Amino acid sequence: MTNWAGLHSEVFILTIRPGRIAEYRRRHNEIWPEMLAALRASGIVHYDIFLHEPSRQVFGHILRRHVPDPAAPTDPVILRWREFMADVLDMDGDRPKREPIEQVFHLTA
Repeated sequence: MTNWAGLHSEVFILTIRPGRIAEYRRRHNEIWPEMLAALRASGIVHYDIFLHEPSRQVFGHILRRHVPDPAAPTDPVILRWREFMADVLDMDGDRPKREPIEQVFHLTA
């Protein structure tokens, strides 16, 4: 996680289960309004997800107003979304298996 223009940046890769790309897209096209509200309430001000279909991997980039507190309870809506996505994503227990990505270059214009 890096500090970028006063925001904290987090980038990661998730892997979609074989044959589940269309469902992954569909669920994000129909993301619950309460999930969007929970993400905003967690301090997220910008969230992008990019899909690389040949590898079944998605690249996520989040900008937050603050570093998340790992000791803070997770919003129940976010927990419900994780459970909803468990049949679509490779999981690590009750969370999507998340591989962090190291930032090696940054340019601000």
